[in-house]
Amino acid sequence: MIQIGRPTRVLISGAAGGLGTAVARRFSADGARVALTDINATGLAALAEEVGGLALPADGTVRGELHDVVAEAAKELGGLDAVIAAQGAQIPSTTSPKTQEAWLRNLDINLSGPFYLVAEAMPRLIESRGSAVLISSSAGIFSGPAGTAGYTAAKTGIVGIVRWLAREYGPRGVRVNGVSPGWIRTPFGDGGMAFIAQRDGITVEEAYESATARVPLRRPADPAEIAAVCAFLTSSDASMVTGHTVVADGGGAVVDSSTEIFDAANA
Repeated sequence: MIQIGRPTRVLISGAAGGLGTAVARRFSADGARVALTDINATGLAALAEEVGGLALPADGTVRGELHDVVAEAAKELGGLDAVIAAQGAQIPSTTSPKTQEAWLRNLDINLSGPFYLVAEAMPRLIESRGSAVLISSSAGIFSGPAGTAGYTAAKTGIVGIVRWLAREYGPRGVRVNGVSPGWIRTPFGDGGMAFIAQRDGITVEEAYESATARVPLRRPADPAEIAAVCAFLTSSDASMVTGHTVVADGGGAVVDSSTEIFDAANA
């Protein structure tokens, strides 16, 4: 049996963040009832009021709290058709033993938390023959820059766990996919650009332009564009798509840096 149309009961983690907010707005605009979770209770409450959603503040790295979030969301919405795991953070980490805690924290927030959320929601998704989307990153396809060892490992792990979940639960009618964005204009992205701006003595806008100068579309994504990919993947338009991580990076993944010297004429 194929569910026709769009999901009507959606749980979103990391909802108070820039991408999570865009995802909540998109699914609400599409007519879904949304349950929202984030560790930022104040931001979550404001978003829930805006979109008419259910605010369920929780620490997204604690499985017991996510169990309660899923139970409450399913109770209030009458079940779950889709889960979007959009939580994320980048905490500087390297091979130095001084950053061991940062390494572990990156894994907790960016890999374990999304996995726990989907794992707790899986019985409900089996009931509805629903789907899940986990947010990775271009760092999960290639690698992040210096100082992002934990973030890169976690986002790469998302790509792998998407494949495993799709294989494990596909026979029970559940689809699981991922999305790997490049740079997005969010507070998270702005933070990275602020670092570049301060280092190079340029504006944040100029930093975005520099960071995407060799991306074919020559720009970062608007968070609504990534939310649209999530909406597609959970809809019946994607009914045969599972186990894949969609790269939504403006074409950055097709660029071989060793050939950029030939692109000067198109700059």
